[in-house]
Amino acid sequence: MNKFNMNNKIAVGFDMDGVILDNADSKIRIAKSLGFDIKLHHTPSEIIRTILPQVVLEKLQSILYDNHEVALSTPLMRGVRTIMADLSKKNIPVFLISRRKIPKVAIKILKKHLLWPKYFNDKNSFFVMHPEDKNFQAAQLGVTHYIDDELKIINALSSVKNKFLFDQFNVFDGADNYTKINSWPEFKKHI
Repeated sequence: MNKFNMNNKIAVGFDMDGVILDNADSKIRIAKSLGFDIKLHHTPSEIIRTILPQVVLEKLQSILYDNHEVALSTPLMRGVRTIMADLSKKNIPVFLISRRKIPKVAIKILKKHLLWPKYFNDKNSFFVMHPEDKNFQAAQLGVTHYIDDELKIINALSSVKNKFLFDQFNVFDGADNYTKINSWPEFKKHI
C-alpha cells in the first residue's frame, strides 16, 4: 500500500537528467574537451557509455553533475514548464526520483529554473542510488506514470503501470512494456 496516493489517481514521477534537464549539448562540449567527438544521438546515457572509455565517461559525469558552473548552465527540456503547470492545475501529484549523487546541486539547478519549490520540494523529491531504489520509491508514493530516459530504469519499474521512455533523439526501439515519447507535448497526450 502506498502512503501518498491512497485513491490511486494519477501520480507522475520524473527522472531529472535527460527528462527535465537537457544536458545533451553539455555532454558534447565536455566530451570534446576530453578529446572525443560525439553527436547528439550519442548523448543518451545508455548510448554514451558504449562509446566513451569508462575513465572518460566518469570524468565527463563528474564535470557534468558535480561542477556547479556546468551543472547550473544546463537548460530545461523544451515544454517541461508547460507540463508542470498543467499537472499542477489539474492537481496531479508529481514526484522527482533521481539518482543524482549530490542532491544539493540538483536542487540549485531546479531553483535556478524556478521549478523548486514551485513544483518540486523536500516533500516530493527523492534521491536514490540504484534503479531498484527508484522502483521502491515509486511504489511507496503510488506513482502511476513515470518518465525516464534509460531503458534499464524503465525495466526496473515493476510497480509503475504506465512507463514512458523519453527518447528525444529517437535512438531506441519501442516495446510493449513502455510508451516511447520524444517531447513533452507528446507526453501531455497520455494524461
